Amino acid sequence: MKIHRQFAFFCLLIFAFGNASCQKNILTKSPLNGTWIETINKTDTLVFAAEFDGQNPVFELKRGFRITEEGFKLPDYYSGPYYYKLSDDSISLFWFLSSGSFHSYFFGMMPDENKFLIGNFFRNPENSSSESDTLIFTKIE
Repeated sequence: MKIHRQFAFFCLLIFAFGNASCQKNILTKSPLNGTWIETINKTDTLVFAAEFDGQNPVFELKRGFRITEEGFKLPDYYSGPYYYKLSDDSISLFWFLSSGSFHSYFFGMMPDENKFLIGNFFRNPENSSSESDTLIFTKIE
């Protein structure tokens, strides 16, 4: 009987310490959750996760596809996930596929119109025509 009590006490200690050492996964609401589309060309979409881990909010830039000279179908330039950090009038972005660091761009919310302005962070390297320095995105979802 004494062995059963000691075993039960030992199991209780392991359970208590195990629960105390586990961190709770607290999710934070994203300030830009939802899907946003660029208003001029309507080909580029930003999808912001509704919740994130509180450290690095993420969005995904969806730009469609391009065909290479060899005939391969690849995601368009700079497509994919980005970490972001918002401040008063700028947004710092880090593309997951980059070996660099965060870069800052202009950012301005227009909450009454469900839109935001953002500096053009994904210029097409093959496009010789002038591209706008600032893009406008409208929330669609």
